[in-house]
Amino acid sequence: MKVIKWIWNNFLFSFTIFLLAFIPLYPKLPLLDVVNTWVYVRAEDFIVAFAVLIWVIMLLLKKITLKTPLTLPILVFWIIGGLATLHGVLLIFPTISDVFSNVAFLSFLRRVEYIFLFFIAFASIKNKNYTPYVIYALASILIAIALYGFGQKFLGFPAYLTMNEEFAKGIPIQLSQLSRVPSTFAGHYDLAAYLVLVVPILTSVFFVFKNWITRVFLLTAIVLGFALIVMTVSRVSFVVLLLSMVMLLFLQKKRLLILILFIITFLFLSFFPSLSSRFGNTLKQVNVLVDSKTGAALGEIKEVKPEYFKNKIIQRQFVSQEEVKQATGSAIFPFALIPDNAILLVEPNEPTGEDLPQGTGYINLPLSPVLRRSSLYFTEENNATDSAQAFYADNVVKRAYAYDLSFTTRFQGEWPKTINAFKRNIFLGSGYASVTLAVDNNYLRILGESGLLGIIAFFSIFLIAGIYIQKILPKVDSPISYNFTLGFVAGTFGLALNAIFIDVFEASKVAFTYWLLMGITLGTLTLYKTLSIDLFREFKNVVTSTYAIIIYLLILTGALYFSASSYYFTGDDFTWFRWVENSKLNISTLVNNFMESNGFFYRPGTKIYFSLMYSVFWLNQAVYHFVSFFLHFVVTALIFLISKRILKNYLLSIIAAVIFVVLSGYQEAVFWISSTGFLFNAFFALLSMLSFIYWREKGKKFYLVVSIASIICGFLFHELGVVTPLLIILYDRIFGESTFMESKKIYLRLLSPLAPYLVLRFAAESHWFNGDYSYNLLKLPFNFIGNSIGYIGLSVLGPLSLPIYEVFRSLTRTHMILASILSIIIIFIAISGWQMLVKKITAQEKKVIIFAFLFFVISLLPFLGLGNITSRYSYLSSFGIVLLLIILVKNIYTILLANGRNIALASITMISILFFSIHLFQLQKVHSDWYHAGSISKRFLVSLNQVYTETYRQELVQFFFVDPPIRYGEAWVFPVGIEDALWLTFRNNNIAVNSRESLIPALNYALTATTKTRVFQFNKKGDGGFKEINPAYLKEIGK
Repeated sequence: MKVIKWIWNNFLFSFTIFLLAFIPLYPKLPLLDVVNTWVYVRAEDFIVAFAVLIWVIMLLLKKITLKTPLTLPILVFWIIGGLATLHGVLLIFPTISDVFSNVAFLSFLRRVEYIFLFFIAFASIKNKNYTPYVIYALASILIAIALYGFGQKFLGFPAYLTMNEEFAKGIPIQLSQLSRVPSTFAGHYDLAAYLVLVVPILTSVFFVFKNWITRVFLLTAIVLGFALIVMTVSRVSFVVLLLSMVMLLFLQKKRLLILILFIITFLFLSFFPSLSSRFGNTLKQVNVLVDSKTGAALGEIKEVKPEYFKNKIIQRQFVSQEEVKQATGSAIFPFALIPDNAILLVEPNEPTGEDLPQGTGYINLPLSPVLRRSSLYFTEENNATDSAQAFYADNVVKRAYAYDLSFTTRFQGEWPKTINAFKRNIFLGSGYASVTLAVDNNYLRILGESGLLGIIAFFSIFLIAGIYIQKILPKVDSPISYNFTLGFVAGTFGLALNAIFIDVFEASKVAFTYWLLMGITLGTLTLYKTLSIDLFREFKNVVTSTYAIIIYLLILTGALYFSASSYYFTGDDFTWFRWVENSKLNISTLVNNFMESNGFFYRPGTKIYFSLMYSVFWLNQAVYHFVSFFLHFVVTALIFLISKRILKNYLLSIIAAVIFVVLSGYQEAVFWISSTGFLFNAFFALLSMLSFIYWREKGKKFYLVVSIASIICGFLFHELGVVTPLLIILYDRIFGESTFMESKKIYLRLLSPLAPYLVLRFAAESHWFNGDYSYNLLKLPFNFIGNSIGYIGLSVLGPLSLPIYEVFRSLTRTHMILASILSIIIIFIAISGWQMLVKKITAQEKKVIIFAFLFFVISLLPFLGLGNITSRYSYLSSFGIVLLLIILVKNIYTILLANGRNIALASITMISILFFSIHLFQLQKVHSDWYHAGSISKRFLVSLNQVYTETYRQELVQFFFVDPPIRYGEAWVFPVGIEDALWLTFRNNNIAVNSRESLIPALNYALTATTKTRVFQFNKKGDGGFKEINPAYLKEIGK
């Protein structure tokens, strides 16, 4: 009777525990059908509805309150979701197919239903001693789930899945030995996500219980949970569980256990090789049959012996590749004509038990090496035992890397469709149920369904929850409640990572459980709250903090550059990859990178970077671009942090970082993969400066060590690194408080790495000053002034300043007297302007201007004496121009204040709109240029398939390419790299490549050459295609 009385007195909490058990344990059996979808109304929906009804009654009776830390953000999220759904149903659904309004409203109600359990669980917590009940319930539930999962694996227990329309009808399924265990869940991914949430909680509280029976009980649940997640064979969930456990143990200050955790993980993987196999199959080498004309993949192949076709009727097909799908049999192919190593086109994504099949997400198929030419291949339908087809076509076989089906469907299907849904309305998305049932990225799903407003509202829920936990957790005096909260935080961290690849917050069993635990956690913490918390003020402080600004800069960088991740390799990229392919990654190669340069640039850091990237990611251009974009973001963040010290103004520092990230003048450094060294150099230069500033401020030697180490690293990635010590000294002399004599020793330390660097560089016989990188001493002063003006124009106005600069430089190059006069005038104007300016600015602004200008000059010192300017050289120096622009705009605003604050703000706003428009429009054009440059390069590689023959592997042959495309707008195509691209495609050292600007000399050489020579001329379309020109053409035109 006491138990019943306790349950009645704590009815809402008892019902919360019941929901924690019932939802994960009861299978997803359908009760009510919903038209236009195979998502059903189930028992859990009625039980949740009953819980909501009880909660509403208690609310009306004023026994509970709606006030919680998350009430406002949750309501905002629901409102935005409702508006997005109404907007989608009324305006978007009529324009697209396969979407239904009733499903949209059901999906919206489901989102409300999931999160509503937070309010029920929060209201149920009336006593600090409730937490152990929750822990015992979770452990018992997990043991029951695990035991049922083992029963499915070894005893034939049925599974109730919702992975397709037929399974969702509630049909019990017997799993095979190769199947991935779902236990009581609707799929193995859902089960794995549940374990990611629950296992860290139980692990965290395991450390605080002293009773050995309780500890054994909890340990049993934890071990079974680990075993179960291995049996789900879910790679992503397994990794994020490990990460969440590492985070938990770090927070618990049990770092030795992290090592033990990895040992246990290794043992689990040893006993369950299926998960290890899945990791190995994520990316595999396969042979692919490719149409030599279009470059399109026909599918993966395997080589078989003639005996494979014995007792099979083979139909001969004479068709073009466009007709392959519609082909019918025309004759019987003789068995005697089957080659010894016949090419058999395997069925796409052919299943192999329950292990996911190989997908069709080939990585860089155009640059994959050609293995052989093929004019004949065979196919068979559905592993037919009595028939096959033989096709004649012009194809090549390539060795390529391919993702498995799991990642392929994400990268090529679900994610692009969801992004398109987001693009229909970036603020509200396309409404609920406007994307596929499984997007496999919860954040993309929210973006696609409810837009930017939806994702901001969703994140704000967790942000406020985090603030609330952070404020109250230190006051919790109960070890059980404290560790339970830490475990929940670790589980949330794991689930948040899991959401990148799985829709964890849309999986009903996971979502219901999560929001129940969120309510229990915050409800418990509320009991420990002693002072009122102004969540709005705390929220405002968080979203305007330095960390938040850095996150915003990351989002801005991603928004500006993400689309460029698909832009193909060009020019020097192929040269780097050929070098990497010929220099296998080992200790000897690493040492040689520092000791040998062979007349090329001394950039061992860049060489190591490309070697590591190539060995891990091969030729996946997206990953190389992502590294560049991330480095660009980090440089922008460092500029923000340094600007805070220089400008002494938080808002102006933010504006400085935003201006830098949108500048269009330096974009070659970001878009061109070969220029990654510039980004690394800028990163290390600014990191070194910021570390030095921190050392001056805090006096910790660690920062000085980081500063000097960053200087050294900068040397290794680009020659421009030699100016980094000068930039740091410049900052210290202008903004520092010590005298030069007091700082002389530290300056010598900063300069100390320069001597060994120069010695190593000389010993390695590196590139110094020659060719395009040489100085003309007579023209050096004129180049210095002219290039300075050009780089200022490039930074302020972007690429549109280049035509003006070229006219100016062309004029002064041919008229030295005019150049001398203009130089004197420019110097006179600069000095006079400075004298007038110093009278009207503050001492601090004077310091900023001097620093900014000298930073600009010093960052360009190696390049100002050259005969031209180049976009990527202006990357680091642009920071100096940004600071000058900030001071200029600040003073314009001060002057305009005489006309009233509103007029001043409006004027500055108009100037800002004009400035940002100029650069964003040019950035869009630069995007287009690099896209087309990559397309030209890709088309060239596809065209190479048509010139491949087997004989090139035995005899010497020479290729001449006439009129190769050098640039496309602001983008490089093939300034160099044609020979290296050809080598990467054919992997043949017997092919020599030459480029000619004119056709006639190339043909003349071909007529007289002693080796086999072929001449190709790029077409006038500029799309990368080319055609072969017969040397006999000279006789036809009489030359």
